[in-house]
Order: sequence, then structure tokens, then C-alpha cells
Amino acid sequence: MLDVFLDVVLPVALVAILGGVFGHWRGATVAPISALVFYLFSPALVFSSLSRTTLSADVSLRIVGVILVTFAIIYAGASLWSLLRRHDPSLRAGFALGATTPNTGNMGLPVAQLAFGDAGLQVAVVAFVTGAVLVNSAGIAVASLAGGARREVLAAPFRYPALYAAAAGVAVNVLGADLPTTVDAPVSSLAAAAVPTMLVVLGLQLRAAGRRDNLIDTSAAGLARLVIAPGAAWLAAGLIGLDGATRATLVVLAAMPTAVITTILATEFHAQPAFVTRVVVTSTLASMLSLTLLITLVR
Repeated sequence: MLDVFLDVVLPVALVAILGGVFGHWRGATVAPISALVFYLFSPALVFSSLSRTTLSADVSLRIVGVILVTFAIIYAGASLWSLLRRHDPSLRAGFALGATTPNTGNMGLPVAQLAFGDAGLQVAVVAFVTGAVLVNSAGIAVASLAGGARREVLAAPFRYPALYAAAAGVAVNVLGADLPTTVDAPVSSLAAAAVPTMLVVLGLQLRAAGRRDNLIDTSAAGLARLVIAPGAAWLAAGLIGLDGATRATLVVLAAMPTAVITTILATEFHAQPAFVTRVVVTSTLASMLSLTLLITLVR
């Protein structure tokens, strides 16, 4: 277990910590760096990975299926918890956001690569793109339960650059096309910058830990993300017919802490952004231990 922590979890945490320290020292703002990830590095990584992936269409569809089933299970559980706790609409939306949205980008990609190698990264990229569609469609729908506008639900996914990069990458892969060096070299360079920059962004975004109130709901959302979600993914993967490293990678990805983007959605739709930020921070910190234990079990 110690070697998993030292070789997989700690390297990811150290890069994020260095990003936070740098942001505090130099007063760096996250917006321009996050924009680089969003518009350049992340799409390049998605395109590069999908254009070279050896995953079959069948396996890719099964991966998508596991992610959708896991989302549905966690959302149902979150809704039941909110009903029992008598949450108001804004807290109900914020709790569901925190419980259902794993950080498959900033943390999921590097952890999958370190834990399972290139095979894990290929699975993680498919999960990352699927998660991007979910957070920009179902995630917005969930956030809108707080009372915000619902008109963005259908249009939002089409503003996500990685989706177009995914379509282009799949097309290149299916056609077996060889990209010229003038295209392949810059794309590969941008893709190589994606994972470390994502971790720096994560560190910059998590500098402020927020207050410690509402501990019961914060703990419940963290439990859903770090414990219940990987259990649901394990069952879903078995039922859908995935095993080995693919199943293990999906289970670990399902156990990622709450994604930072949930704070953006919560702010936009007035879905208890302070609460959602606490869930992001606490689940990220707790995941240092939970991911170490989980990867030791499934690897």
C-alpha cells in the first residue's frame, strides 16, 4: 500500500500542492491557466489519445455504459438523501452536484496513467470525454434544480472543445489516417502539457478550504463520491461485461473526489456554492487515503 501512495497518489498531490503554493506566492489567478487547459491542452490530449487508442468501439461503449449507470445510481441515492434530510431546492441541487461529479480530468487522468499505464490512460480519456458531456448536460440540469435557467442544458455540450476533438480523434482512428508531422508534432506537444497543467489548476483552485459547517451533508457527499460510487462502478462493470485493467481503472475513476467545475455550476445556478466548494476540498483531501487503499485492492 505504501508503494501505491508513493508512486501514484503522492506525485499527483505534490504537483497540485506546488500549484497552490505558487498561486499563493505569486498571486497567480486560475482563469488564464484554466482557459489554456480548456481550449488547448485538454482537446489536444483527447484527440491524441482517441486517434491512437487500441480500444474497440464495443469496449468504449461499455465504458460509457458503466459511467452512465454509476451516475444514475449516485443521483438516485443523492435524491433520496435530500428527501430524508428535507433539503431546500438549492441545497438539493448542490448536494447532487457534489455527489455525482467525479474529477476524471485533473485527478483522474494522471492517477489512471500512473496506476495502470497507457492502457489505463486510454480508458480514462473515454471516461473524461463522457464525463464532460455529462457535466455539461446532466450536470447543468441538476444545477438548474436550484431555480436557475434550464435553456443551457441542450446547448452547453456543444461549447465544449474536447467533444469536437473527440469526434476528430475517433474519425482519424477509424479511417487509419496518418497525420503529417506538421499536425502531429504540435498536437503531441500540447497533449503532453495537459496532465501536469491540470494538476496545477487543481492546486490553484483548492487554495481556499472554506468553512466547516454543514458537516453531515458534506461528509455524506464525500462518502458517495469516494466509497459508494466505486462500488456502483464495480457492479456496473461486471454486469456490462468489463474486467481486468479496464474494470479496475473505471472503479478508480469512479472514486475520484468531486470535480472543481461543480463550484462553477453551483455559482452560476445558485446551488449552494460555498457548500459545494467544501465538498470539493474535503473529498480531495480524503481521497489521498481512499485512493491509496482502493488502488491497492484493485490493481
